[in-house]
Amino acid sequence: MDQKLVYAKTPIGDEAVRQRKGVVRRNLRMVLVQINGKISVEELGAKLGNPSLVENALRDLERGGYIAPSLQAASVWQESKLQFDKLKESGESFDSGKSLSRLDSQAVSSAPSAFGEPILPASWRTKDVKENWTERHASRAPRHTLLVYLVFGLVAAGLVATAVLAFFPYGRFKPAIENELTRVWQVPVRVGDIRLNLMPEPGLLLTDVRIGEGDESLIENIRVHTIVAMLGSGVQVLPRIEISGGAVAADHLVGLFAADNPQRWKSQQWLLKQVVVENLSVTAGSLFFAELSGDVTFHADGRIEQASLRTIGNTLRITAEPTPQGATLQIDGVGWRPAEEFPLTFDSLHASGLLHKGRLIISSFDIRALGGGLKGSWLVEWNEGLAMIGDAMLERLSCRKVTAVFAPSLSLEGDLMGSFRMHGAGRDWESMWENMDGALDALIVRGVLNGANLAEATRRGRGSIVRAGSTKFDRLAVSITINRRQISGRSLVMDAEQFAATGQFFATRDRRVDSKLLVSTRNQGSSQILPVRVSGTLPSLVAVVR
Repeated sequence: MDQKLVYAKTPIGDEAVRQRKGVVRRNLRMVLVQINGKISVEELGAKLGNPSLVENALRDLERGGYIAPSLQAASVWQESKLQFDKLKESGESFDSGKSLSRLDSQAVSSAPSAFGEPILPASWRTKDVKENWTERHASRAPRHTLLVYLVFGLVAAGLVATAVLAFFPYGRFKPAIENELTRVWQVPVRVGDIRLNLMPEPGLLLTDVRIGEGDESLIENIRVHTIVAMLGSGVQVLPRIEISGGAVAADHLVGLFAADNPQRWKSQQWLLKQVVVENLSVTAGSLFFAELSGDVTFHADGRIEQASLRTIGNTLRITAEPTPQGATLQIDGVGWRPAEEFPLTFDSLHASGLLHKGRLIISSFDIRALGGGLKGSWLVEWNEGLAMIGDAMLERLSCRKVTAVFAPSLSLEGDLMGSFRMHGAGRDWESMWENMDGALDALIVRGVLNGANLAEATRRGRGSIVRAGSTKFDRLAVSITINRRQISGRSLVMDAEQFAATGQFFATRDRRVDSKLLVSTRNQGSSQILPVRVSGTLPSLVAVVR
């Protein structure tokens, strides 16, 4: 007997098991109970521990009509159903023992079985009948086949859909997309290429998107995650778009935030819900804010609701909202440095401002840096070159940190307070600083001036020369003017324990210093006023008493 053969119960076998009739031999019933249409002859012999008994029992059960090979079971079940239907029509009841004798007497041919009498007509075991299984026991094979067909159908449909999407001529939509982007940005927009992007998820990819008459802005990639909405007719909703790489001019961003033209938002083809930004830089003339990321949300009518951007490391966060005057900005930073070459890092920053075309107005800022704080306002323009105007109140800055950043050759210690005003213009950031004019009304307390020792010079008296050294003082007030040629200090007043000094000084950008002071000594019982000149090239100074 074929050891791989699998048997299934016939209606007679199934009824015999349920009614416990017809099969009188114990070993035959034991084998019949185990038949389930899944277990092979070899597996059944191993399970019952007697392969020879199992094979003999299987032959008797098959000859008696209780089982049939699984490939023929469907035919046997269908034929049995027809016979049972005839019995029902004649009004006879079915019994697995008695009725089988009556059915056998009507058979074309029959064979004796191990049960002592013929039990199944030979016509019931025909191999040529190819009908479906009945609902109760013969549904597994058709369902399995149907599942296979369904899986293959879905795979084929997926392959066809993928091929259609992959080879669809998306370039034909480029003019419509460019027109819509031009309406949104309010300047000409050109798209380099449009294609299907499958990773990390299916979507439409726009590359090399150039904005402006002279391509002032460039976006490397725009990903649209809903292809059907992008290519559909009428006003379509795009729930998510990703923008990554490139640099956008600040003036073009102002156009996006324009809120003074309601008609502009009534003819749009696509309604955006969210735009995710990754590694996008913003330029303002020669100013450059690198690699900003964040997201932009929109109102139901497509107008921008709010934009939130941040730098790498989240050191600077910018929140922008549209107004009729421009885009209002809220700027917060912690440990932010504008650029790698910039000499100053802001410990904390909070500012409020307004972005116009060609101009950024910071109405107020509060900065913690250089060991203290600065509060004030600032304006920068980039229409022609670069220009800025600002003023600030200084709150206990560290003179040592200030001079380390702005005048490394000057060694000055103490707490710096006062007010500062500046303005400058140039082709770029560097030339603007070179052309800067400023005014500082400074007050320094508990300070030390390294490079000159005024106390020692006055102690030695007239005609003395003192090189290097340091001068400690309790308070120093001076009005400083800065221009591209020199730095001058007027109305200088210094108070120390042993003397007081008044006068003025001048310093050039090549670090040469010349000052004229009147020093009043404070000796026991007497005082004198001595003229002292301090000059030299920083950091080496010489004090001469005339």
